[in-house]
Amino acid sequence: MENSEILDQYQPSSTGGDGLQIDADMQSDLLTASRWGNILAIIGFVLTGIGALIGLLMFASFASMSAFGGMPGMEGIVPLMWGGGVLYMAVLVLYVLPLLYLRRFATSMKAAIDGDGSQNLATSFENLGRLFKFLGILTLVLIGVYIVFYIVLIVVYTSNLGAIGAF
Repeated sequence: MENSEILDQYQPSSTGGDGLQIDADMQSDLLTASRWGNILAIIGFVLTGIGALIGLLMFASFASMSAFGGMPGMEGIVPLMWGGGVLYMAVLVLYVLPLLYLRRFATSMKAAIDGDGSQNLATSFENLGRLFKFLGILTLVLIGVYIVFYIVLIVVYTSNLGAIGAF
């Protein structure tokens, strides 16, 4: 079956319009998007792997610092370093999910354009939607974290000004 037969089929829309048709230019654009998505996903996986190796080296250095008693005068910093390392690894693990969605979008879209069926097209757009949903939720969470951070910063700053007699 030709890829134009799969992608150019009349598909009725839920709004009762003429339906959705994908022409040759759109196919070319979707193929380009899938290629770039694939490249970005592979680069992301490689960098995440390198980051994980660096994280493991961090934990090894923290363990050796703890084993040898740490650095003189900096005994309280080792738990903070462990906490930072755990946060670093958690962010790396969190980063894998959007990379998976991007990779699935790219491979499914390429398969759909190569003529492997409209199910791949649906799977591709499903993963693209999941990617954007994940990024949207992550953005809202980060905005909330920033708001809380700035509120805490303002409270700490104003309380310190009151303590030194500025108010």
